[in-house]
Amino acid sequence: MKVIIIKPFQNYKVNQIVEVSDGYGKNFLIKQGYAQPVNKQTIANLDRVIEHIQINKQHEIEKAQVFKKELEKLILKFSLKSNGNIVHGNITPTAIEKELQKLNLKVPKNSLEKINLNTFGLHYVEVKLLPEVIAKIKVEIIEEK
Repeated sequence: MKVIIIKPFQNYKVNQIVEVSDGYGKNFLIKQGYAQPVNKQTIANLDRVIEHIQINKQHEIEKAQVFKKELEKLILKFSLKSNGNIVHGNITPTAIEKELQKLNLKVPKNSLEKINLNTFGLHYVEVKLLPEVIAKIKVEIIEEK
């Protein structure tokens, strides 16, 4: 028996068509609301759902591309104290997130690459907005006088 998974369950993914035994499909998956039997109507519904998901994903990518352009125009400036050749402190992803929040720009949590910048100069930090969209923020670190 073929069924369409409609809720996440074990190793099955939502909107996946799977082949299961008749008893398991009817008495468990369908009865518990994890699946629907495959027929013309459920296939048509599945096609509409998948199309809707693709359209929404495309809109999210377009929004992320616009946000990426906005982020890449910025240069975030930080200052660190130094004693000759020794730099005191470092710039972390948390500090970069706080600086972006001051500019009313909110990036997704854990989207910044894990770095500790502790040298003077211009650095590029990657921000993963979506798996398909990665922005590079310029971070300039200058010596505090």
